[in-house]
Amino acid sequence: WRSLVLLFRAVATAVDQSASQKYTLEQETVRAAIKDMLSTFSSGGAPRSLQEGLRQDLSSMLKNAVPWTRPDASIVLDVLSLYPPQDDLVDNTDNETHSLTRSALATWILGLGDGQWANNAAPVCASAYVMGEMLPFNEKIDILSGVNTLERTLGMAISLLCTLTGNASEMLWPAIFKGLQKPPSASSHKAIRSMILLEWGCREEALSGMGNGDIVTDKQNCMLPPPPNVEFLLNHAVQLLMSQVTEIKTSLGGRAEKSGATRSQASGQASSYIYTLINQIRVLHLSFPSSSSISLAVNAMLERCADSLKQSNSDESDGPIETVVTLTLCYASLSCDAKFEDAKELEKLLSICEAIMTCELSQAKGKTMRRDAVQALRSIFHYAKWGSLSLIVPMINEAARKQPGGAELASGSIQQIYEKILTSANEAVDSTPVIALPPLFACTTSCGEYLVELEDAGANGTSLLSSIKVISETLFAVLKEETASSTWMHMLSSMCNLLFSPKLLLHEYQNSYVDGDRDNMPVMESFEKLIEMGSALKPHINIVAVSYISVAWLGSKDSSDQDVGLAAIPYRDNIAELLVYKEPKFDESSANQNSTKDRHGILPQTTDGSSITRAFILSFLSKLPSPENMSDVVLKELVHHIILKLIDACCLPPAKGKPFITGSEEYSKMMRSWQALCLLSRFVTSDIANEVAQKVFKAMSNLSHGQIRYFMECFTVQCTRRHPSVFGQSFINEIRRNDLSLQYVSSLMIIGGNLTVGSYSNDFFHSKSDKKIKEILCGVLPWLSSTQGFSRAIAQLLVYKLIPLVVDVENNSGGGAIEKDDAVLRSVYLFLQQNQDMSRVRVKQQSFFDSYDVDTACQFEGLLAFEVDDGDEASPVHMVDAIKECLADVYKEVHDEDAPEWKQMEDLLISAEGGNQDESVPENDELVNFQRKILPVDALDLRIQSLHENKKFNAAGNKKQGLIVCATLVDKVPNLAGLARTAEIFAAE
Repeated sequence: WRSLVLLFRAVATAVDQSASQKYTLEQETVRAAIKDMLSTFSSGGAPRSLQEGLRQDLSSMLKNAVPWTRPDASIVLDVLSLYPPQDDLVDNTDNETHSLTRSALATWILGLGDGQWANNAAPVCASAYVMGEMLPFNEKIDILSGVNTLERTLGMAISLLCTLTGNASEMLWPAIFKGLQKPPSASSHKAIRSMILLEWGCREEALSGMGNGDIVTDKQNCMLPPPPNVEFLLNHAVQLLMSQVTEIKTSLGGRAEKSGATRSQASGQASSYIYTLINQIRVLHLSFPSSSSISLAVNAMLERCADSLKQSNSDESDGPIETVVTLTLCYASLSCDAKFEDAKELEKLLSICEAIMTCELSQAKGKTMRRDAVQALRSIFHYAKWGSLSLIVPMINEAARKQPGGAELASGSIQQIYEKILTSANEAVDSTPVIALPPLFACTTSCGEYLVELEDAGANGTSLLSSIKVISETLFAVLKEETASSTWMHMLSSMCNLLFSPKLLLHEYQNSYVDGDRDNMPVMESFEKLIEMGSALKPHINIVAVSYISVAWLGSKDSSDQDVGLAAIPYRDNIAELLVYKEPKFDESSANQNSTKDRHGILPQTTDGSSITRAFILSFLSKLPSPENMSDVVLKELVHHIILKLIDACCLPPAKGKPFITGSEEYSKMMRSWQALCLLSRFVTSDIANEVAQKVFKAMSNLSHGQIRYFMECFTVQCTRRHPSVFGQSFINEIRRNDLSLQYVSSLMIIGGNLTVGSYSNDFFHSKSDKKIKEILCGVLPWLSSTQGFSRAIAQLLVYKLIPLVVDVENNSGGGAIEKDDAVLRSVYLFLQQNQDMSRVRVKQQSFFDSYDVDTACQFEGLLAFEVDDGDEASPVHMVDAIKECLADVYKEVHDEDAPEWKQMEDLLISAEGGNQDESVPENDELVNFQRKILPVDALDLRIQSLHENKKFNAAGNKKQGLIVCATLVDKVPNLAGLARTAEIFAAE
């Protein structure tokens, strides 16, 4: 399937690139393509990202095809059925992709027939659909089956057709009125189909607001209610939906018994049917929020449901069907923001919440029910119960904040009810149907948010952490059962937002970590569990978790510098590991990996896709206050611990004395460790300076790649600037050793160049009498004779800069032993100063060190701005490579003068001719002038004649002879080499 999908996408791209040329696309071909596409989707052969691309490619191909003169309405609707609307109730696609796809579909639709086909066909299709003429429909179908899925899909396609035509409201309202012009019954399929058109029209945002898709406000910026005729229709629509919910009693009370798979199917149909009804009510409310008909109806329904629930709990004779219907109606009314309109709103909400919690599916005495009906009731019961609680709990939270006595209630009744809800949710996860898991999850998170808020009111710390542990277990259990990718990611974000809050992290640190109670840290356990779930195969989990917790570690907005980072101390080992974590390559077959881009807003745009997780950690570390303003506890237990752990990892030598292989896991960890250390260099204080210096120079002695050494040298330079006495002495001790490897010497020379002749010399030398100047000079002087070119070149620059600081280079007077030593240094200085070759090298190197920017490489944005190599690792230009190029340029400049005299004369003549020519375009014969030999002047005749005589003899001294060779396959290198060898042996010209 995947190969076919990629082939189709390639063809569609080629067609789109040649859009100026229309091509013929048969209608039956499109029908077959739709069938294959649906088969691909259902088989799992195309992930979500490819499905969206396929839809976009199909719309592009239809737009670029020759319009059909007599389109088949069924094929057109089949095409449109592939494109659901984009709103909050469905799985959203990329906004740009959605817009391009809709634009292409509109172009295709408006071009069909003579250009008027859509305007004529759309209203006809809508009316025929409502009247049941588009598809055969069983009017005696069981209410729990709802409307056939094909019927809902067709209604969506017709709504889209009307929307793309441009006059959706004028085309849809007449058809909708045909089914809802009078109070409908639950079994009226014409009314049900009208409701479907109304639902999809609202989702397409063509029937919202004033009824025509427009939203109108008054002078006070309040939304005006819909016109009376629309209010009349909305009233009937709400009555229809409520009556369909009530009709469940009749459907589940039948006598026919079902068994096995049929019974399970009936349960699934019941849950799906209720889910559809709830969503339809919600769509109406969201599309017409100012409708008084909907508001009055749902508020009255909520009052009746509250009374019914209280009565049903006290009346044991009521059957479970009545309880399920009441719960469902309660959920439906709450979905439309139904409220209690009196001053005792909080008391009523708590009362109805307790009533819902005490509801049970107990069978009435003396009555029996079908097993399939019991299973269906249980499914609907859980969905309605947790759906109602998921909406009531936020209402309780809001009412408690507003009501003057809410704080007292919060410490008593609300907290007790919430603890019951959490316990019940934790026990009910395994028995809850999949469709009810999202509301159960939402209810749990809402309870948790309020309990976390109580922490500020002085709630017991142990009690809060115990509740958080129950919440964490419940949320992870729901994630384990949930299968829909978009819902799963939404749940993951909600869970991270709850658990990784600054207040909760700090509360756990103060009440568990400080006391040594590591077993009572549910937030940390949750984080480690998420990181384990992410591992290397699901990096999107790590990205979401780290993006939330890295912000929470910084504390709340009102936190002082002393509190910043305290909550991160328990996670210091996790931070060190995540600093070297590398995400795998993006896999488009994973629908979730692309759903975390909204979390990347705080990261620089230059952040590579394999560094998203560690970028959040680097961002956290970069926002920590300076060591002077930071808490000593955070500095020592968090930052210093991370620095030492990273350096310990960097000190490990590669196996067998060879550098790590580029692109390997070891190479990646080493590279990222040194990058993190560069960012942390500002936290290297005198407490750990000696230990860090010893380990840094030990790590520098190991073989490693130039890219790694670049960050190693940047870190050392920064630390030496801050602690010149500690790192400077270590540098002097190392540079004076005589057993250094050439790679180690090059790094020491680069560090020394930055500290002595670069822009950071003022941070290292405090005065000309500094003792370190002579010690460094003594260490660098022997490397003037190094066999390594760039080490020797840097040593020349360092000696040239240091000698004037030690001796007076202008004083030529002789004297004793000291004066003789000075004379030696003075002689070396004058040679370096006056020699042209060394002057060239010195000038180029000086510009390198002057522009060497260590500060940028040690900043958050700078670290992530480096270009990456094929292994997605930073690839900076190492100083050694730059100096090599410098030496090569100097060599070229010098040895250009070693060319033969006739060649130099030729270049002079060519340049002279070029100087005398004007700026006009040269003739053709002048363009090929470089192919002609310049006749030598008389002074070079002897030299030229000697060269010609030498060319007449081969290497063996035999005179060359004319020879014509006929050969084939001369494009092969071995054949050419054989011919050249043969020609040389036979002394061929």
